[in-house]
Amino acid sequence: MVRVRTEALHSTRLQIVRKLGQAAEYRDNETGMHIIRMSKIAARIAQSAGWDIDACDLMLNASPMHDIGKIGIPDAILLKPENLSQQSGRS
Repeated sequence: MVRVRTEALHSTRLQIVRKLGQAAEYRDNETGMHIIRMSKIAARIAQSAGWDIDACDLMLNASPMHDIGKIGIPDAILLKPENLSQQSGRS
């Protein structure tokens, strides 16, 4: 029973991470594709470093969270085509 509940909890956590990743993808399609590529590469690097299968799986599923902060960035900044610059009058 403990194992079943632990697996259910693990599955729920993965669903949350994936949904948050999808939310970031909705903001910027390039971010969504980057997240998929980056998470697969991170898991392969972990495997090459000798991590066990569970740790590699954790890396694959947790690494998409590295860009989650983009969800709260205004489109005017996130999608700005030119370089960002300091605003005058701010210190």
